[in-house]
Amino acid sequence: MPEEWPRVSYNGQGAPAGAAAIVTALADAGTRVMFGLPGGGPNLDVVGAAALAGMRFVLARTETAAVIMAATYADLTGLPGAAVVTRGPGLASAVNGIAHAALDRLPLVVIADTVRLADAGRISHQRLDQAALGAVVGKAVVTIGRDRTGEAAAAAVRLALMPPAGPVVALMDDSGVSDPGGAPDPERPGRASDDGGAVLAQALRGSRRPVIMLGTGAIAYTAAIRSALAGRGIPILHTYRARGIVPDSAAEAAGLVTGGTMEWPLLAAADLIVGLGVDEAEMIPAAWDYPAPVLLVAGYSPRSPGPAYFPSATALDISLPAAIGVLAGSHGAGSHSAGSHGEHDWPPGVGQIARTQAALRLSEAATARPGFLSPVQVVRVVRSHVPRETVVTVDAGAHMLAIMPLWEVTEPRRLLISSGLATMGFALPAAIAAALCAPARLVVAFTGDGGLGMTLAEIETAARLRLRIAVVVFNDGALSLIKIKQRPAGQGGAEAVDFGPVSYARAAQALGAVGVAVSTEKDLAAALTAASGRDGPTVIDVQLDPAGYPAIMDLSRGEAGRQPLPATTLRSAQCRLPWRNSRMSPRASSPASSRSASTRPCRA
Repeated sequence: MPEEWPRVSYNGQGAPAGAAAIVTALADAGTRVMFGLPGGGPNLDVVGAAALAGMRFVLARTETAAVIMAATYADLTGLPGAAVVTRGPGLASAVNGIAHAALDRLPLVVIADTVRLADAGRISHQRLDQAALGAVVGKAVVTIGRDRTGEAAAAAVRLALMPPAGPVVALMDDSGVSDPGGAPDPERPGRASDDGGAVLAQALRGSRRPVIMLGTGAIAYTAAIRSALAGRGIPILHTYRARGIVPDSAAEAAGLVTGGTMEWPLLAAADLIVGLGVDEAEMIPAAWDYPAPVLLVAGYSPRSPGPAYFPSATALDISLPAAIGVLAGSHGAGSHSAGSHGEHDWPPGVGQIARTQAALRLSEAATARPGFLSPVQVVRVVRSHVPRETVVTVDAGAHMLAIMPLWEVTEPRRLLISSGLATMGFALPAAIAAALCAPARLVVAFTGDGGLGMTLAEIETAARLRLRIAVVVFNDGALSLIKIKQRPAGQGGAEAVDFGPVSYARAAQALGAVGVAVSTEKDLAAALTAASGRDGPTVIDVQLDPAGYPAIMDLSRGEAGRQPLPATTLRSAQCRLPWRNSRMSPRASSPASSRSASTRPCRA
């Protein structure tokens, strides 16, 4: 048995067989960029093989950031993401990024070297049970050993892409036996269940106030959904990651569904709720207490007796295209179904009215003292100074409660967030990947000071790569979302949630970026204009007043969200909403009138 992989020829040059195999498998699947923070030995062999194959390698500052970059690359391109990490601390540090990819169902291959099986009895340094570690957070673990390297590498990529997509950990061990991870053949879409289609059609025929929920799984069918729902007047709610399937300017676009209370006015009045491609991981841990029956179409057969998050929901064994066809009336829904124009009881434009109400209440809740900006002001100014097709990344934190409902979206995958895991430290690495996908366009990263603190060194990565990114920091010196949740007694005091003062503008300058501190709308607008014409990142350190966050939280997830605003106040207040009076605001349209050639912002 050979002690090392045999060297094989790749484009006329030598590369170890295992490294060449995983790079070949990724390249055959279309991957063109690899991210990572390598150690020695097999890690560098993979980087070298990637170079021989013409695959770009992007060096990150931390493993989790590298994996988030790779996952975002997968999200934006539809191609498998690839990240290289070293053994022991490298793979352990990557776990958070792997978990993000797992819960957001993103195809990713994380390539890690190991303590070789031949040395395991002698070496304890950096030796972990990496197969067990990877299995906890990943979709599968594949070992690429001294034999069947091509088979094992192909299995890793195939498993990552197989619906539902997810992260696969590929362990490189030139002394071990390859283990393809028991990868089954790709699933083949079967014939839609007649019963599932009939149940959906019958429910629609009997409904007078249906609501549609769109989740991540529905993004691939954006054009068909827009066509099916054009002019129907049925309110449509989107999960965070599904935003843009139906453009926010459409009359049917009703805002977000997260499991909070912002969606309460519509869901409480509905007599039928239909979810297309909704993943339970997208919903926050809150009670689902709406009386309307829920029908869920996930796009593949349910693997459990029933969904746990939605009590008494019915998971239909029907494909998403078939369900969309039923909604369109092409599978026997009938001319008098709830999907037919004028055949339901919702008032005209109820979706846009509900969304406008929610946005108005958020806008009026947040005010700032002199010398500071409110979260809503920041969203409004940024939205009005960047093109509508701009890709925006959002970190977890209190600021997301203002950004996600108020940011106008016209296409899928223009507003990115860690939805299932909801991890901090997402926005900057994700923005780096987005900027690599579309280097000529400005990318905006919204982050709190807590999230930026976790990934601060990646500013150097963006500067080294000369990426056009505006990093907008909501600097309030605290973990504001946790501070809102903190009880007055028994959960610590300020020491648990408050930071000391930090100038992120100066920190950015030290890391090679342009940094500017702003405290007025005028200064923020000027900084954005400058950032849009600059090759390289700009960190905009916003002096933020967090006083409005508790009200925003209450409107999003508390009892205040259950109090609908009288519709009579809407007309006079629309001019104060973030997307009004904006040179970048899209014109109102029906779902079908805003078609895109592709639901992916780039084809890197």
